[in-house]
Amino acid sequence: MRVDTSGASSAKASAPSILAVIREATTEDSRAMAEIHVRAWREAYRGIVAGQLLDDLSVDLREKSWRSVVAGEISPGFTLVAEDDDGSIAAFCSLALPSRDEGAGERTAEITATYVNPPRWGEGLGRSLMEQVAKRLADGSWDDVTLWIFMRNAQGRAFYARCGFRLDGTRGVHEASGVTTTRMRLVLR
Repeated sequence: MRVDTSGASSAKASAPSILAVIREATTEDSRAMAEIHVRAWREAYRGIVAGQLLDDLSVDLREKSWRSVVAGEISPGFTLVAEDDDGSIAAFCSLALPSRDEGAGERTAEITATYVNPPRWGEGLGRSLMEQVAKRLADGSWDDVTLWIFMRNAQGRAFYARCGFRLDGTRGVHEASGVTTTRMRLVLR
């Protein structure tokens, strides 16, 4: 599906019209996804997560992990990518179906990752992915979708709020970093 993301954000209102194809990820996308993942973590989480953890992130290890996720070896779900006209991956969103959270309903999905290549932030790629995710989940009879986000990630929380997600009052701790997280939820039906 080709999506025009030109008017999705006032942050880059003067950005040229961007057309991206939103499609299911393949294992061949794993390297690009890993590179975006590491770049986005280093850009978005500096000052939230310990600098050493960010500096130690490995694209090679992330590539192996994303290859396993996309191949369906980790948990059931799907991953969508936003692909530019030149075939490069600019953003992606991955889901677990159903949610891995203890006590989650059987019709609750979970967004496990959403990352946009930092130079492309504000162009509407993340919103386009969220719209496609919500449509696909609603069409699949899912009741709601949750995600975990660093409590101090104000930019990310604001993005998801613009997409209709609300804090649900649940908090946790990100295992690798020890940083407090909070859960957000989008009701689909």
